Amino acid sequence: MKQQTAEAESLTAMSSVTVQAPARLHLGFLDLNAEIGRKFGSIGVAINSHHTIIQISPAENFLIQGEDLTDNLKLKIRQICERFYESIGSQIPSANRCINICVKQTIPEHSGLGSGTQLALTVGTALAKFHGISISTPSIAKQLGRGKRSGIGIATFDHGGFVIDGGLKPNQTVPPILAHIDYPADWKIVLVMDPHHQGIHGTAEVQAFHELPIFPQENARLISHLTLMCLLPALIEKSCDDFGKAVTDIQALIGDHFAKAQGGRYTSKRVESCLLEAQRLGHSGVAQSSWGPTGCIFVENEAKAKQLIEHLTQFAKTAFSYGNAPIFIQTSADNHGAVIESSM
Repeated sequence: MKQQTAEAESLTAMSSVTVQAPARLHLGFLDLNAEIGRKFGSIGVAINSHHTIIQISPAENFLIQGEDLTDNLKLKIRQICERFYESIGSQIPSANRCINICVKQTIPEHSGLGSGTQLALTVGTALAKFHGISISTPSIAKQLGRGKRSGIGIATFDHGGFVIDGGLKPNQTVPPILAHIDYPADWKIVLVMDPHHQGIHGTAEVQAFHELPIFPQENARLISHLTLMCLLPALIEKSCDDFGKAVTDIQALIGDHFAKAQGGRYTSKRVESCLLEAQRLGHSGVAQSSWGPTGCIFVENEAKAKQLIEHLTQFAKTAFSYGNAPIFIQTSADNHGAVIESSM
């Protein structure tokens, strides 16, 4: 605590801090059963199509600004700041809390891309850096109430890439990272986004986890087996087809478990139709990220991604009414994580 206070006194030398964090895909849980003592355990990868970018600079008053900034988003940022100053930054004098927070870009909310965790970590990291406080990302996450189920967003903030975390023991707040691997640079991911639908979130998400039946232990064992003996070897050996098959098999087990809460294996029927069409074309790897609605299709190169997007665009024109088609985006993995820039 003394070290934080001493460092905080150097605030006046800091001109601005900018933090940019990538979105992530959450591809499934290892163990929702928890009979052996740990629960959740997540699989995911950082992507470079969407980012949250926050800049903090000195000001005469506390300000939050940005283009297209909604009242709801402004409230969330204010609450993150309040929590930061109640915990990590509790020793910072009130006079030094007059800052301008400029929201330059945000990950779409409730789309399955990890917007909440990245917003908290981006704001929390920017505040810590601005005030000269040395603190790890997992510690920031713990103080700001993130990582209660998944550690993917925390790990991808620090490192990017493909990540597996080890789930939570009782009373544990942030899960340990078991594996971090650079995702193959040539592989591409086609996102299927439904702007007319939102994934389950907030109190509805909490309620869903409470009301869903116990996850079968045999399915948890199968997911772990698929992860260790199929998914990870395929990633190391750079076999996109085998990687995709493993993801799809894991997703089937997870999606069917959550079907009662989200209305089927996939939460958006539009996204589901496009994923099924991709499978009909021979693409082995399809998934829904988190609660969706964003879906994703794993392909081995840019040419195949472009070809798939062209086909799905034509498919959507006939399958959906005008203005209701999903959005298709080609993206790559982000293998470096958050970028932090500061000026004195």
